[in-house]
Amino acid sequence: MSDQTYVLILRLLHIVFGTFWAGSVFFFTFFLIPTLKASGPEGGKFMQNLGRSGYPIAAMVSAIITIVAGFLLIWKLSDGFQPMWFHSWYSRTLTIGAGMAFIAFIIGFTINRPAAARINKIGQDVARQGGPPTPEQQDELMILRKRIFSASKWIAALVGIAVIGMSIFRYVQ
Repeated sequence: MSDQTYVLILRLLHIVFGTFWAGSVFFFTFFLIPTLKASGPEGGKFMQNLGRSGYPIAAMVSAIITIVAGFLLIWKLSDGFQPMWFHSWYSRTLTIGAGMAFIAFIIGFTINRPAAARINKIGQDVARQGGPPTPEQQDELMILRKRIFSASKWIAALVGIAVIGMSIFRYVQ
């Protein structure tokens, strides 16, 4: 495979999956979370259903593909991570954006993913009980929702910085 084909494939993967990931993060944070908060207990049911849908997996897989493709692109651009390449503002802008995306992914993977899994587990327990959640379950659900909502704001900010970095790196001298 030629270098040009390799870079083209990586760029397509990075841009397509990055667009999905960033768009999902922004939609969830700025539109879905406020709607869920305003929905009261029905918002909790929606969150449980969303957690059982393919959305969390699609978001995580798109983030992984975006990050891996971006890492490989930087590897190619830097000729195998040659230290001299990292001395320009061009490369610094690109790698700062990449770093922010990676941190956003880590937050999602270590905070949101386990919280969503716990919400699903509580939802299954409530369904088996055949009634409303116990006060303890309700309290835990609220704590988990707040954790996801708070982490999502950080993820959105970091992904926003990454998108800006990816958008302007070519124009930075």
